Amino acid sequence: MALYPQRNNIAAEAIQLRQQGLPDSIIHQELQSRGYAPGQIDQALQQAESAAMSLPTYAESAAPDTDRGNIYERIEEITESIIDEKWDDLIAEVKKIVEWKESMEQKQAKIQGDLDQLKENFTMLHQGVLGRLEDYDDRMREVGTELKAVGKVFKDVIPQFVENVKELSSVTEKMKKG
Repeated sequence: MALYPQRNNIAAEAIQLRQQGLPDSIIHQELQSRGYAPGQIDQALQQAESAAMSLPTYAESAAPDTDRGNIYERIEEITESIIDEKWDDLIAEVKKIVEWKESMEQKQAKIQGDLDQLKENFTMLHQGVLGRLEDYDDRMREVGTELKAVGKVFKDVIPQFVENVKELSSVTEKMKKG
């Protein structure tokens, strides 16, 4: 015979659930599912605590198999609901991570596009500068060629010019003397 007679009150149910080794949080949920108010449950848990201190623990076999089956089903339901809730939380967090990843991939793609555009612009600028340098080089060659031509002309003209200046100088000297 059980130490606690089967009573149809919340304290007896709380004691029975506690003796099955269930934590207070699960007992609280179970008793709420049976229609008890939170205040009644807290009071019943206090009574169960007092009973546990004053009386020896009674065996699990004291509870009828049908109640044990029901409580295990209820524990399974509660466990599944907790797992579902945690799973939903996990999925929500994973979705946030996926959204962040997609956002980063979009930003990376934009940066890559900007970098490619920058490379293209640099290539065009480089080609423009090289084109200008080639034009400058061609012009400098032309100037060099013209300077050589002018040098040749001067080479041919200078001796004649010097001769003419000498003659003019001697004519000027003669006119001054004469």
